[in-house]
Amino acid sequence: MAENRSFAKAAEKINISQPAISQIIQKLEAYLDLRLIERKGKMFQLTSHGELLFEYGKRIFNMADEAENALKRFGTPRQRLFLGATSICGAHVLPAFISRFMEMNPYVQFYVSSTEHNHELIDKLVKNEVDLAVTYETLVLRDDIEVTRIIQDEFVLALPRSHPWASGQLVSEDEIVTLPFIIYNQGHIIRPIMESMLSGRSINVALQLNQLDAVKNAISHGIGVSMLPLSAIRWEVRHGLLAVANCPTFRVPKYIVCMYKKTNRLPGLLASALDCLRSRDWVSQLP
Repeated sequence: MAENRSFAKAAEKINISQPAISQIIQKLEAYLDLRLIERKGKMFQLTSHGELLFEYGKRIFNMADEAENALKRFGTPRQRLFLGATSICGAHVLPAFISRFMEMNPYVQFYVSSTEHNHELIDKLVKNEVDLAVTYETLVLRDDIEVTRIIQDEFVLALPRSHPWASGQLVSEDEIVTLPFIIYNQGHIIRPIMESMLSGRSINVALQLNQLDAVKNAISHGIGVSMLPLSAIRWEVRHGLLAVANCPTFRVPKYIVCMYKKTNRLPGLLASALDCLRSRDWVSQLP
């Protein structure tokens, strides 16, 4: 009822009558000896006591969901690892780690879920939907989530291989902004990085895309230039499909981290996975 701000919608959602909901609220208020809602005709609002109870109620339901997920997973063989990752890390970092870990643990099965937002990964960790998450470093304001740096990536300005600056000569920021740019849609992890680099400058936007592979293809076809993580273009640079502009301003170091839920004792398989990530033995298998 508090979520929907409507007796009618609440009644429909839980399939009981509106009078029944009113009776439940009245009994709860009588039991607590507190006013929980203020009625104004057909409208109502929560009192301060009602707001407090609502917050605790949400926590209780969230904990119930967490407990259900944990119990389901308890019966699952621990030779499975559930990983979460942002799309860039999932596509260009995790495969090297998984390959190395499976060499040492051939009977492990990996289940990977991807998202574009760190808050969604944290939510999956809290709800026990994933054991471990790999992403770019960001501020995490939760005491129950542990964050460990793994390796450093770098966001660079990618050029077509045929571009005159592809040979590596030093170019200035003023020269860079004369180029046509391919920018990312709102919500993409690289968008704020580019906005910070280009703040206050007028640029020629040739194209706007959201998929990393689409941006790489557009650059290789000479449509424009854009920021890309070095981890995602090493193969293309090595094979002469793309080049990196030699401009210090357009090189942004960014740590890749692993996140996991704090506990007094980590399950054996998860502890082994973390040891492998921290050892960086798998880094040599990156493209």
